[in-house]
Amino acid sequence: MSHLWSRNGVATVCLIGLSAVCLGTQPQRRVRLANDAVRFEFQPDHVGLAAMVDQTTGINHIRPVEGKHFLWELVLSRGDEKKSLSSAQLPCTSYNLEELPNGLRRATFEWLNVDIDGQRGVITVRVTVDLPRNSGIASWRIRVKNTSETWGLWQVDFPKCNGYLKPGEYDIAVPRRNWGKLYRQCNSRMSYRYPHGWSMPMQFMCAMRGTSAVYMAAHDPRAWDKSFVIEPGKEFYLRTNVEDMAVPGSDFEAPFPVMLGVYQGRWMQACKTYRSFAVTTPWTSEGRLSDRASVPTILKDVGLWMLVGGYIGPEGGTLQQKNKPLIDAQTYLDVPLAAHWYNWHQIPFDTHYPHYFPTKPGVPDQVRNLVAEGLVIMPYINGRIVDISNDDFGKYLPHTCKNQKGNHYVETYGNGVKQAPMCCYTRFWQDKVTQIVQRLGTEVGANAVYIDQIAAAGPVLCFDKSHGHPVGGGGWWVDGYRKMLKAVQQVAHGQGRDMIITTECAAEPFMDGVDAFLTWIKPDDRSIPMTTAVYSGYTLYFGSPSWFQHGDRAWIAAQGRALIWGNQCGWMGFELFEPRHARKAAYLKKVGKYRIAARKFLTFGELVEVVEPANRIETITEPWPDHGNNPRTATLPSMQAAVWKAEDNSLGIFLVNYLERDNTIEFIIEPGKYNIASDTSEYTITQICPGADTGRRPIGFGPVRMTETLGPWEIRLLVVKPE
Repeated sequence: MSHLWSRNGVATVCLIGLSAVCLGTQPQRRVRLANDAVRFEFQPDHVGLAAMVDQTTGINHIRPVEGKHFLWELVLSRGDEKKSLSSAQLPCTSYNLEELPNGLRRATFEWLNVDIDGQRGVITVRVTVDLPRNSGIASWRIRVKNTSETWGLWQVDFPKCNGYLKPGEYDIAVPRRNWGKLYRQCNSRMSYRYPHGWSMPMQFMCAMRGTSAVYMAAHDPRAWDKSFVIEPGKEFYLRTNVEDMAVPGSDFEAPFPVMLGVYQGRWMQACKTYRSFAVTTPWTSEGRLSDRASVPTILKDVGLWMLVGGYIGPEGGTLQQKNKPLIDAQTYLDVPLAAHWYNWHQIPFDTHYPHYFPTKPGVPDQVRNLVAEGLVIMPYINGRIVDISNDDFGKYLPHTCKNQKGNHYVETYGNGVKQAPMCCYTRFWQDKVTQIVQRLGTEVGANAVYIDQIAAAGPVLCFDKSHGHPVGGGGWWVDGYRKMLKAVQQVAHGQGRDMIITTECAAEPFMDGVDAFLTWIKPDDRSIPMTTAVYSGYTLYFGSPSWFQHGDRAWIAAQGRALIWGNQCGWMGFELFEPRHARKAAYLKKVGKYRIAARKFLTFGELVEVVEPANRIETITEPWPDHGNNPRTATLPSMQAAVWKAEDNSLGIFLVNYLERDNTIEFIIEPGKYNIASDTSEYTITQICPGADTGRRPIGFGPVRMTETLGPWEIRLLVVKPE
């Protein structure tokens, strides 16, 4: 990538505001923007971010670098040619500091009339940093004005910080692979794309050094195509793929703020900061799950999930014989049961999509019979790809995503079949998926449909202008799918139907179009429940797949942890009921029972804390291969606990013991920490078992140290209520 720029003169700009601290041309010394929580320092001349100091601890999260600090970098495109332009190359033209009447302090920096490739004065960059009075997290925005007749914007990296963090001294939490990951003492480079369920389903991360932490987020209600890149000791930046990429004269005015700054706490506090933004977005506009009438009640009541494929029972058997395995599973597990049905169609998996019909013979009769027995029956379809080898692919070709040269993309998934990702913004593809869902409801009798890949795979850069969206990046990808899902929901609830709509993985912006997200990616010992910490009470997550070939304790740990973190558990096949897995099946049955007993917490409540024990808890280490059967082990505490808050202002304390013997945990409970009101300043704690309350005892107001001893593989629920 080449660098080609020049600065056309030095200008002074006057910004109207109150209490101007400084106004003028290039800064001659560091510019400081500060309050009692944080101090940002920008280098003279180029105003790269040189310091981000936590005023409480004195920790500076930016390290010195050789050369200049960065603040932003642009990539411009002309055909296949790319050029970069960065703040480290250009002295700042002017800057301004001001304080507004509400106490907000604002820094404004401008780079005016930059020359590109002999074109004079065609680029202007403006950056504002807004720091609230009582927060260490600032709101950062950038505007790029481009009047070039030949060069268009491609990407914007902002804010871009070098000398960022100290390698090996920060724990970094990232909401990825459905739940979230905590990378302790991180020194690795990480790059995650949003919205992308496999990579980054929510648009924030945090880095923690003790209790001094850094929050990095895009509070973007349009869910633009973007990436977070971080390498401790080197850099952090948020990269946005802009609208009209490479179109001459295309520019960029950030439609969302990047939130960057410091706070005191750990990853849970970052989740709650993000939750405050998340509940203002379009995808949570229906409100809490208890108010979402569009989500079928039968889904809210599900206790466990099964995974089935092809015919459920013997292909040549009677209807009762074919459905018997699932009916028997429902009888044994004794909770409302849902089944995810793959390969109900005659075509092979991941082949000849989207031509799912006709079904295998007899499948509609099976589905209708199972639905009549009270089960959720959810056939699989894919909402994103089409088989290129189909005889009628020419009909789909105009509506596929295209690269800059006008060619469709090609993807493969395991079986080697070449697939073309469809452009979700086209009416053609929206209608096609909607029609398939409708047929599954009317012809097959399904009461649920799973639409694969929508929340799992990231946006595709499409340059086909005929589709009607801005070419390249922006927010149109999410807009297209949201429009599709709105139509899908209309047919799902039309003509007396009340069908459930789900999708793969957990990308947030599709939340109001789907009723639940499949968390099929197996978590490990780095996993943390960031997703439910943010969205518990607003949507549902299902699936706790585990490895049958390993011991019972690994299974118990996976299921117990998924329960207390808020998932509808299960999503496994009939292998579960083989005699050698009897203890696994028995434990999963218990998990399902607690899911139902704790519905007001795990379905409608909010995950507010993952308990840190006050005593030493022994650990367990179990075989726990990653996907692809890569051999590895996982080390977990032998007991875990989580606190949930219900809408009736009670607390649910969930505890699980992974040992086959008694195990004791000590922890502090502070009901007042969760804004639980009490006229009498007293609380009562009750142990809840499925179908019974087993005892009540009073506890006083304020912090209480609790000691709980659980028996072998026990699950315990304690409910704390104000009296």
